[in-house]
Amino acid sequence: MKVCLTLLAITSLLVSTLIDKPRLSAADFQVLTGAQWTGTLTYLDYRTNKKVSIASNLKVSQQKGDELAWVFEYQYPDEPKANSQETVTMSRDGKTINGETVIERAKLATKELRFVTEKSGTDNNRKALFRYTYIIGATTFSIKKEVRYEGAEEYIERNQYDWKR
Repeated sequence: MKVCLTLLAITSLLVSTLIDKPRLSAADFQVLTGAQWTGTLTYLDYRTNKKVSIASNLKVSQQKGDELAWVFEYQYPDEPKANSQETVTMSRDGKTINGETVIERAKLATKELRFVTEKSGTDNNRKALFRYTYIIGATTFSIKKEVRYEGAEEYIERNQYDWKR
């Protein structure tokens, strides 16, 4: 009996390590570089509990000397003081992006790439799990951020970027 249980445990471990977990590649992000993206940011205003939309532009460029890093320059034409930039970095194995763990990856019937990531953090001074859904296409790009507070069962939509070019 012990031998059977040991063999079962070893088999389970081997199968779990052989299962291909979702991962990204640098090529997945290359379509984002080039011409500027234009669109909107829609976010949940916690003070009013209403959704607010503002104009948003995005310029993505490959970081010099790093094939796994991209510079995202966010612009808000009506609120230029909110403009920002961040460097988005992918792990060598493609299992994380900016510290977010890739949990799903799929090509959609529309030929767009959809991937979902998760990351722990704080939102509105509360511990939370963040879920990000990215959809990348030749002419469309969106990022949706959802928040599930510690102890809660449901996610709430925190914000969503929708761009086109």
